[in-house]
Amino acid sequence: MGKEFTICAVLMFLAITSSGFSQNSQTPTLARPELSISVYDYAHVSAEVLAEAEQGARRIFQQAGAETIWVTCLPKPENIESNACDSVNMTHLVLKILPHAFSTQVRDRINVLGDALVDEKGVGYYAYAFFDRVQRVAEEHRLCRALLGDVLAHEIGHLLLGSKSHAVSGIMSAHWNGEELRRISEGTMFFSPNQSRLMRDRVASR
Repeated sequence: MGKEFTICAVLMFLAITSSGFSQNSQTPTLARPELSISVYDYAHVSAEVLAEAEQGARRIFQQAGAETIWVTCLPKPENIESNACDSVNMTHLVLKILPHAFSTQVRDRINVLGDALVDEKGVGYYAYAFFDRVQRVAEEHRLCRALLGDVLAHEIGHLLLGSKSHAVSGIMSAHWNGEELRRISEGTMFFSPNQSRLMRDRVASR
């Protein structure tokens, strides 16, 4: 089991590295809008898995032309600034990784891997990932650790694009089936050009 997982992780790293290089080369690195994300890990995800997931999500946003800074707030590291986790605003969002879905409405929809709280005006600051469901889908489809990063990017995407931001393809797809799962395994699930432009504009205007 450990050997198979290690091989799987190495293959994912190679796929992400090669695809990330070609994709990122298309997006200018100068004057990118910047977004901070406070991460609260209530599911006790290992530091290694969480770091890989954040790096995967960071790469997805970089391909869209935006930079993300991921701040670990729980468990709280000793060297973190005292006010780094206090801010919640348009440019500093909150992501909570929960062991299970938290509301009855979401619990009844077993294929929902996360959630984002967005009001009727399309404004929101809090996103959630349900780690037990992410683990289940990742194991069923042999996605290694890639799935969690894509879930994080998807839910943060809702906070930046609004509640009605599901698409028929790409990272904001409402349903992740065969094609989407294949692209996740290859590290090629991204925001569309229109979504990328809208996110950059909204982050920059904040």
